[in-house]
Amino acid sequence: MYKVKGIMYMIHSVALVIADFFVSKDVITEEEKEVCAYGMELIVSGIISVVLVLIIGLITGGIWYAVIYNIMMIVIRMYTGGYHADTHLGCNICYCGVFLISLIILRIQMLVKGDVLTWIIAAAGYLIIVLNAPLEHHNKRLTIEQKHKYMIISAMLGISSMLISFMLNIMGMVIRYGEYTILCHISLYINTMLLIIGLLLLLGIRKEGRFHETDS
Repeated sequence: MYKVKGIMYMIHSVALVIADFFVSKDVITEEEKEVCAYGMELIVSGIISVVLVLIIGLITGGIWYAVIYNIMMIVIRMYTGGYHADTHLGCNICYCGVFLISLIILRIQMLVKGDVLTWIIAAAGYLIIVLNAPLEHHNKRLTIEQKHKYMIISAMLGISSMLISFMLNIMGMVIRYGEYTILCHISLYINTMLLIIGLLLLLGIRKEGRFHETDS
């Protein structure tokens, strides 16, 4: 418990130091300090999550999966939205936990070796994203224009991911017996991540729904 509070305090302290630096350089005003500090907390916490996933990737021998995970979780979820924990530590744990789950799902797909299954997974994730994105967070409202823009970008990012996955899969099959068999596995992983991002979006919708119920 004390370690958890220590980590939270460390992140908050770093954010305050950065905010104080911005105030001293007249980048922000004293009144904007708290808002800036909160933003810095989110950034610092996010950096910690990314680094932890890369470390886990190195330990498990899946560094490429860790890189792809970070890219897709950051870029796509920037526009789709999705589930977020209530604390920075919770976000770190969830972020790393979902990465481990994604590796387990990938291993299962490798054992099953179902080409049709992986595209069903990708299509399911893509449909969830297209039909539900973007998710508006109760602390970050979106205008109608922003919602329309995010919806289009989410759809484009989803279809782009599937196209990249398809190309990698074809390349991997062509050189199946070479040293680049990893391309097929990366293709599987991209499809897996589309479904995971879609499921996190549904979890976020459920959480936001409960928030609005208690708020009303």
